Amino acid sequence: MVKPTEQALNIRLMTKEDVPQVFDIERISFNDSSWSIDAFYHEIEQNEFANYFIMEFNQQVIGYIGMWIVVDQAQITTVAIDNAYRGYGLGQLLLKYAMNYAQTKCEVMSLEVKVENAVARHVYTNLGFQYGGKRKNYYGEGEDALVMWVNLNE
Repeated sequence: MVKPTEQALNIRLMTKEDVPQVFDIERISFNDSSWSIDAFYHEIEQNEFANYFIMEFNQQVIGYIGMWIVVDQAQITTVAIDNAYRGYGLGQLLLKYAMNYAQTKCEVMSLEVKVENAVARHVYTNLGFQYGGKRKNYYGEGEDALVMWVNLNE
């Protein structure tokens, strides 16, 4: 696998044409807790608060991130990188992009992460996210989520 350089990547708004590729990454990344394909179509076509972006490499979708922006707060709803491209810092790059985008509209960004997902928690803390609490059984089957937040203007 060739490591994508930042210059070779393209991040843009997700379109309905991107949804099948995004859904493939979602399903592999999150197994039973994945969103349905219809949920992605709803988010980009009907949810006025939704802002979804994809990351492309060689015209192929290799990652995505979604967030809701409501008043002055942004909430990350989902983020994933294709398994073949993990370990290159692309998730962090995509999250930084979302943070920069939200910073012009919001003061605070939050997200939930599985307690057991040490890799993601490490990325989030490196970007300034702090722990704000725990949501019991958030992911079902006893899987708790940590709530994390960051002040975008610091």
